[in-house]
Amino acid sequence: MSFLRVSNVEKTYLGERKEEVIALSKMSFDCRDGEFLCIVGPTGCGKTTLLRLIAGLEQPTSGDIMLADTTIQGLNRETTLVFQQYSLFPWRNVIDNVCFSLEMKKIPKKPRYKEAKKFIDLVGLNGFEKAFPYEISGGMQQRIAIARALCYNPRLLLLDEPFGALDERTRHRLQEELLSIWQQEQKTVVFVTHNIDEAVFLASRILVMRDRPGRIEQEFKINLPRPRERRSKEFLALHIRVREILEKILTANNQGGAL
Repeated sequence: MSFLRVSNVEKTYLGERKEEVIALSKMSFDCRDGEFLCIVGPTGCGKTTLLRLIAGLEQPTSGDIMLADTTIQGLNRETTLVFQQYSLFPWRNVIDNVCFSLEMKKIPKKPRYKEAKKFIDLVGLNGFEKAFPYEISGGMQQRIAIARALCYNPRLLLLDEPFGALDERTRHRLQEELLSIWQQEQKTVVFVTHNIDEAVFLASRILVMRDRPGRIEQEFKINLPRPRERRSKEFLALHIRVREILEKILTANNQGGAL
């Protein structure tokens, strides 16, 4: 059954010259409970706007977004949004960053540290509890951000290009770790990315967006077994199919070649 439902959502803004800019139009899709859904699309198509609407950080101009049959109105405390920028508190060490949400809930120090330690171990940062963000790598900082999101215990985990700033080797390693966490924690995940390889590797299903205004262009259901082999014929064939759709969108919009 549908866990997240986006129905005919439109989002408009006022541009610099006070003109109406339509960021999203007729945006509709479902996400099943426990699904790993990836959304890809060209720059500026509204992917981040969509995540902000699901998180309740912004409101749609029209249409509905429902989580577990409840319409999202205002800040959605059933979700956590992880950005590409790590958004860590530089004056807090790893464990205090991870358990911040528990501290805000007035949970005593000992139980909140115990809970945070579980997720620190889960993301492979055992032994770094007392380190500060400036003392560790970008990949490790992103693990902290993911551990903090999981410690909040959301029903829906939203990720906005969380590995986009990392080198390929680190990105691949964190993709594998994220899948392991997803399988262990059985969270529902909506993951936005520009990287087609990343989407094919991670997703249960891929939605391809087009822009002007942003909307769903095509859906790809992925039946490849896990763990997925990036060099397999099936993986490469699906990669090509998704890329072809994106290239058609870019060509139609005269945006040039970069995805």
